[in-house]
Amino acid sequence: MTEKAGEEFLVMPIPLELPFQWAAGSYHGRTLREIKDNNRFVGIRCPQCKSILFPAAMVCPLCHVKVGEDWVELGEKGTVEDFAIVEMSVLDPSTGKERVESQPQAVIRLDGGAVMEHRLEEKDPQKLRVGMRVEAVFKPEGEGGKGDLTDILYFRTIEK
Repeated sequence: MTEKAGEEFLVMPIPLELPFQWAAGSYHGRTLREIKDNNRFVGIRCPQCKSILFPAAMVCPLCHVKVGEDWVELGEKGTVEDFAIVEMSVLDPSTGKERVESQPQAVIRLDGGAVMEHRLEEKDPQKLRVGMRVEAVFKPEGEGGKGDLTDILYFRTIEK
């Protein structure tokens, strides 16, 4: 059946909600449990290329070998290797008007060698720089850690 000239298509909205969960697995799961339960980072060292995988994985994404059990405790401090200012529009609940909110995101090399991406507390772009030292700020105990990277609130700047 074809549309006649000037005929309008009818639209049928179909709301679709697809909540799902999947198992993190023993390696990735241990990384997340350590963040949730102990406020610390652990990764695993690849036996072939010696890369530290964080979050931990069963197979090294670089050289594709099974990693084994060489767990490495990483520091909660690190160095910013790169950053970007992400701007997004949010609805201000007190005014009902849209406003732009800035959130710096950084690539951070944790002490111990692994790299992760997370947000920074410092919002002034003039104070952000590659090479700055930062440390993780975790959710306070009792605030219901979920066992994911949102258990890290942000990374704050520390003095050298």
